[in-house]
Amino acid sequence: MSFNGCGIILLLLACAVPAAADELVSVLSSRGGAYMEAFSAFQEAYGGEVKSFVLPAQKPVTGPETRVLAAFGGKAASLDYPPELNMVYCMAPGISIKTVPRAGKTVKISMIPAFTEIFSRIKLIQPSIRRLRVFWMAPDFGAHAARIITAGAEYGIDVSVVEVGDSGVLSSRLRESMGLADAFWVPPDPLLLTPENMMMFREFSWANNMPFYGSSKGVTRGGAVASVGVSFADIGAAAAKAAIALNAGDSLPAIVFPEKVELTLNATAAKKCGLTFPKEMLRGAGYLFP
Repeated sequence: MSFNGCGIILLLLACAVPAAADELVSVLSSRGGAYMEAFSAFQEAYGGEVKSFVLPAQKPVTGPETRVLAAFGGKAASLDYPPELNMVYCMAPGISIKTVPRAGKTVKISMIPAFTEIFSRIKLIQPSIRRLRVFWMAPDFGAHAARIITAGAEYGIDVSVVEVGDSGVLSSRLRESMGLADAFWVPPDPLLLTPENMMMFREFSWANNMPFYGSSKGVTRGGAVASVGVSFADIGAAAAKAAIALNAGDSLPAIVFPEKVELTLNATAAKKCGLTFPKEMLRGAGYLFP
């Protein structure tokens, strides 16, 4: 999906009218800070208090008046809900809810912006990049391969999407990239982004002068040159707009990419890989790690 297309979708969502409070129910996987930050923004964008249930202490309950359910996190998204409900779920990387046999509409809020937005910033940081390798482990991520390759081509980047069967073969997959890639990118994949794998990514990148990019502040802190992602608050706001639109009967794509981008940079990683951040990018970054 192009950036312009995402902007039009989110503009249409913003113009919709909120549902009555009892028609929308939310379920949070825990009281963790990230979920609470997203839910707070969700309520603000929705325009009022939303009935919520927090796992595992509270069991979600829906009634005949409930039309839309919003789930925050993989545990909340994976529960069985009445199939006639419209459902919005977010902050659930690696989770892909099947639309069949559900009768209600199902929309996922992406944890990353449109792939064209990601590649446009990578190209600004590394103008000479021609080949990019993308690693993944979560079962649902392979479905994005065609979209990623197409987005990369728009910026003259030949993208190869490589599945990592398990962490035991990651080292060999990285070594295979030598001479075949100018950089690599890792998605918000909970199976891939373990502490051990993050250390491996950083050490390989810095030792071989091969930049790597991510999609969250945590990945940048861990040694990526940069991450192009979406804040938890913006994810929550996008989920609210989607919930409002679904209640209004509007059609939405299966995946909505939040429009606002959060860019984080790592000065040490850039220096290790021989890169210099443009001044305009430094001014627009959400955070710069020394």
